Amino acid sequence: MKKIILFKSLIALLLVQEVIAQDCKTNTDLDATPGKYLTAAQYPWPAVRAEYYNKMTGAADKATAKQILTQLEKIEQQSRNGFTLTGGNWENYYSTEGYNCAGAVKLGQYTFQSALYEYFCVKGKSVRNSEYSTVLRMYANNVQLNTLEPYLTNPFGSSMGGTYDLGFQYMDWKNHKLSEPNAQLISLFTYLSCNSASLVDAINSGKNYFQDVAEKDIRPNNRSNYVYRYWFIKNKAIPVLIPVTRKEYLQSLLEYYEREKLYFPKLVTKLTDEHDNGVKQYSNWQADVEGKIAVVKKVLSEQKEDWLNAQAVINRIEDGSKNYKAGLTEKTNYNRFWTFYGSENKSVPLYKYNPEYFKTITQNPAKPQIITIAFRYITVPSSLRLLNNFTENFDFEAVKKLVQ
Repeated sequence: MKKIILFKSLIALLLVQEVIAQDCKTNTDLDATPGKYLTAAQYPWPAVRAEYYNKMTGAADKATAKQILTQLEKIEQQSRNGFTLTGGNWENYYSTEGYNCAGAVKLGQYTFQSALYEYFCVKGKSVRNSEYSTVLRMYANNVQLNTLEPYLTNPFGSSMGGTYDLGFQYMDWKNHKLSEPNAQLISLFTYLSCNSASLVDAINSGKNYFQDVAEKDIRPNNRSNYVYRYWFIKNKAIPVLIPVTRKEYLQSLLEYYEREKLYFPKLVTKLTDEHDNGVKQYSNWQADVEGKIAVVKKVLSEQKEDWLNAQAVINRIEDGSKNYKAGLTEKTNYNRFWTFYGSENKSVPLYKYNPEYFKTITQNPAKPQIITIAFRYITVPSSLRLLNNFTENFDFEAVKKLVQ
């Protein structure tokens, strides 16, 4: 085993320090050096290639992921017809992320990646960098990306918020297995907040792109700041995200509070068994939960229907501040409702996945219902050439044909 590890480490070192047959004095000298294109099938680790589709379960899902990823790679390759790659290697990679839910619909998620490994000058010789700054990723069935979290996020997380995950946040909590973290959640945990109207428009229209840095704020010849450009490929004339109404939000809080009635007794028992002094923090949980329920029910009974049907706008920071000023126990007052907000700082509207857009494909959840394209670039010539070529020549309509 040690010999295998040492052998792999040696190969990795050789790959990292791949010397290109060209003399140089500075990194700038290498910008015009012809580059290489490596397909996902040429990825240097056979063991990694063998795991490309491992997180898809079942032959049909694996076959679908392989088919879509192969087609995405071909479409990207065709966008570079007549384009001369210079300054580094453009290398491809596939990955599968398993399954997640868009609301109640289970989706298989997988990603195609192309990255530019630039050449740089070391002791007069050109060497391939082992890291990349410029990268193109195409995500099947994934809208909520880590890189979009400053704009689009799940404000309530995906758990009850306590010390232990006891599974009560899942819709089918009685049969839920903790080994299945991406099962369907109760409504509150499926909501998304978005602070950018232009991002919501890009997702829902499937037109234009969303960029996380305005053109006027981009500094030229800068390697330290990444810029992301996103496209959302859809194939239905209805929105992907729709507003969550105030009424829906309040009702989802009641559903959540009922789960807390199941959660806290189990948690207190567990902490007591472990002789954890933290159990004192939950001594008043019943009164706190009933207090939260009473507030929400009062709002639902007193407000008119048109008010309740307006979009819910929340402010988690302000809610937390009000909890603190009122001297409330933090752990039993999660998600306490105070009020709806407007244009205050840090206030954000709530959205949910449109159930009319996402449909259950029982025989093959890996079929793409939406594809998110993210191009990360820096403002140096080699990166900008790839970005501009992609933006101008990539066949977005061909990708659209892959979406169900």
